[in-house]
Amino acid sequence: MFLGSLLKRFSKDNEKRQIIREVIYRLSLDKKQEQLYFDSLDIIDDEYLDMFYKKLTALIDIIEEKEVMTNGEKQTEKIQQIRKQEEKETVFNTDFNILFDNI
Repeated sequence: MFLGSLLKRFSKDNEKRQIIREVIYRLSLDKKQEQLYFDSLDIIDDEYLDMFYKKLTALIDIIEEKEVMTNGEKQTEKIQQIRKQEEKETVFNTDFNILFDNI
């Protein structure tokens, strides 16, 4: 959600082209394929550039949302593990207290 909202702030075509170049570079593609993408980015008109940029930001939003959901699930699992551990400790402490009370 953070990166997607940040990318939506860029409105100038040259800023969009630079960000798309950076994304292409970070994909670690074959150099020939990377160069083809860079060349096509240079000749694409502004309308298609805007459409591609919107799709890119939407994709990034989806990826970030999925990551947030995954992290939330992991946190829920950790909380459940902690609660189970606390229940075990509580049962042990209660049994131990009963033992001392009966001495």
